[in-house]
This record gives sequence, C-alpha cells and structure tokens, in this order.
Amino acid sequence: MQPIIKTKNLNFTYNKGKDNEFQALTNISIEIYPQEFIIFFGPSGCGKSTLLNIMAGLEIPDPGMVFVYGKDVAKMTPKEFVNYHRTKVGMIYQAYNLITSLSVLDNVALPQIFLNIKKKERDKKALQLLERFGIREHAKKIPTELSGGQQQRIGIARAIINNPDIVLADEPVGNLDSVSAENVLSILKTLNEKERKTVILVTHNPEYLEYGDRIMHMKDGMIIRETVNKNKYKRKSLAKAPTAELQDMLRAYQGLSPNQINVLIMPYKAKVFAHHFITNRNIEETKIFEDAIQRKLLNTISPEEFFDILHRPYSEGGVGFDKRTAKKIIKRVDKAIKMAYFIYQKAHQRKNEQGGHDKVTLKEKTLKLTDYLLHTCYEKYYTHLSTTQISRLRRAVQDRLLNHINKTEFYNFLDLPVKEGGVGLNSKTARAITEEIELILILGYGIAPNLDNNRFSHQIISN
Repeated sequence: MQPIIKTKNLNFTYNKGKDNEFQALTNISIEIYPQEFIIFFGPSGCGKSTLLNIMAGLEIPDPGMVFVYGKDVAKMTPKEFVNYHRTKVGMIYQAYNLITSLSVLDNVALPQIFLNIKKKERDKKALQLLERFGIREHAKKIPTELSGGQQQRIGIARAIINNPDIVLADEPVGNLDSVSAENVLSILKTLNEKERKTVILVTHNPEYLEYGDRIMHMKDGMIIRETVNKNKYKRKSLAKAPTAELQDMLRAYQGLSPNQINVLIMPYKAKVFAHHFITNRNIEETKIFEDAIQRKLLNTISPEEFFDILHRPYSEGGVGFDKRTAKKIIKRVDKAIKMAYFIYQKAHQRKNEQGGHDKVTLKEKTLKLTDYLLHTCYEKYYTHLSTTQISRLRRAVQDRLLNHINKTEFYNFLDLPVKEGGVGLNSKTARAITEEIELILILGYGIAPNLDNNRFSHQIISN
C-alpha cells in the first residue's frame, strides 16, 4: 500500500534570517497510510501544528518535501491546490474558526458552495450532518449561541461535508470540557473506523493517545520516538474484510446446502449492505433498515412494504427517508441484487446447462459488471474515459472476480495514473467503484449452488 502522505527531510524556520529566527521543524521524514489514525503528541511549541499546516499546504517547508497522493504539495498548480482543499482534506481547529455572521447551517454548508452545489442540496446535506451530530435543532442559530462542544461539532461537520479522505485536527478538544472532548474524539474515531478516513490529530494530552494507531512523539521540532498502539493495532489486524469473514463462515458451515448457508449468513450480508447505503442514521434507524434489507434479500417483503419502511417516520417504526431518497435507495438496491444474481446464479446455471466450461461466461460477466460499475459510480462522466482506461478497468474487474487481486490492490490500480499503467480515476470514483464491486461479491456468497465452500472466492468464478 502506498502512503497517502509522505514527508521527506522536512524542515521549517520562522522569521528566517531575522534576529528572532526560530527552527520549528528539523528533518522530519514520515509516511502515513490510508485509513490510519495518526497522533502528533508533544508539549506546546514542539512543532506539531506547524507540521500539520505543512501537510495542509498552508506553510512551505524549506528545505524538504511533502507529498500527498504522490504529488508534491509545494509544486501543485493553483487549481490543484484549490481542488486539494476542496475535496481531499478537511481541517478542524482548536478555536473552531466559525463565521459568526452566518447561521450554523450556513457555516456547515459553506464548503459546498465552492463545488457549485445548489443551495437546496447543500442545505440538505448540512442538515443531515447536524442531525447526525445532535445539533440539528440549532441550525438557524449563530455559532456563538452554542456551547464549545457544539461549536466544535459544527466545525467537524463543515470539515467533512465535501467527504474528504483526510481529516487534519489541530488540538480540536483543547478548549473543551472532558465530556465534550470525549464526544468529539468519538466522532473522529467513527470517521476513521467506520468511514475509513485518514485522521491526523495534534494533541498535548496523553489521555487521548489510545485513539491513535501510531503516535509520533515530538520535541524541539523533531520526532524523537514513534510508538504503535499495540492494543488497537491488534484489534484492527483481527478485523477482517467482509469477504474474508464470509469465507470463514462458509468454512464453518461446510456440508450445508447453499440455501441453508445463505439463510445463516443473511444477517451479516444485510448489515454490510445497509452500511453501504446509509451512514448518517442512528443505531435504531440503521437496525430497522438492516432488517428490511434482510427481508429484501430473502425475498420476503413486497416492493410496497419495502418503500413503506424506508419512508415511514422513525417514530412509527420506519427509517424516515423522504420519498425521493427512499425511491433512489430502492432503485440502487434492486440494481445491486440483480447484478449479483447475474454474476453468480445465471452464469453458473448456463454453465451447467451447456455442460463443461464456458469461456465466454467470464468475459460476459466482466463486461456486464464493468458497465454496471461505471453507470452506478461514475454516472455521466464515464463517457470521458479513454478506450485504454476502459480496457484496464475491465481487466481489473476480471482479476477481482477471479480473486487474483484483493480489494486494496483493486483500488490502487484504479487510482494509479494512466501514465503509470493504472486506470487513472480520481480517488473518490476509485473508492466508490471498489466499494460497489465488494458489495456485489458479498451478495454473491451463498446464492450460487454446488460450490466448494472452502474455495468459494475462486470457485465461484473459475468453475
């Protein structure tokens, strides 16, 4: 896996050449990988915030380099730098940095303006985040009417509304009481573990080190020690990808019929499926959605009942989506289920009917799935891809179906520039396509008959 952020021999001096010259950073070389929770820890004045600002491109190292997604931040064009801050990185500050002349809602929605998102859409997304963080009722107030903890939650909502991959948090709980601090850190933990964002936290408080995967101990502008949070690392190493967990389940259920296996693993499939579509609902609403998805996968719920559960208010036992959102989700769910059925059930049946191995089947599945992924995840923009990009994407899809590459390798190939042999998609599109194909793979578990459970991921395609 390639680092998402890399610094090389990074130095920084304030007031260089003047009487009050101060060496803030000295020879910093580190690598930060996607989905890590990194903590820069040390006393005030040790260079933590300066290092964070350089990663954000707000300060230029002299000498030294900082690369983000393989691009030297100091050499970004103005357009690249603006795009970096609009879509790739979100910043959370100790002092909140909210605009007191704007409402809470407008503060959160502000970054969407620079993406030319229409007001109705950006307000809707901002309200969803405010509801998620428990402050929707304060949407029309100005920030100074709220507590410090509430203002920091506004700051986090603003930082993530454009769905950046990286969240930089500069002493985000420095001005908060212990309860509010725990609340904010819990949000950062969720962003990292559930939404797979790379979180980089600056703190001087040792109580918060338990949240990090790795801790960079800083003193006098240098990283004097790096420690790994072994307990957290152990928990993460044991947390397998969904497809790997399902393979373990299939091994445990060896000897059962495909239908029996499908019923047994259905709750897990429904949980993964539900999380794919919603991340901004509370636990109770998510559970209702999971139950509805499970019934949908088992074909024990009518389209009318499914829509009613999604649209019905939570107070009446539903999920509470508006009609438009409910219909959109139903359409996506139906498309994913049909695609999984085509990839696994239909193709396998054809092979059995024709007898022997049908070489056309894999090609046809690859073409169909590639087309589905492009239409689902890339919408109107997929027509701009070159024939080379399409060809490479098809090859990657086939390799993933055959399990010749894993999820991370698939994503990296999609994200890799064309000139370096990759597909050359932007990171968000690459992630969307990766998650979508994983969903199809997960849906396929248990629905294809007469397969060797111990070698499911290979047999399901190569038989």
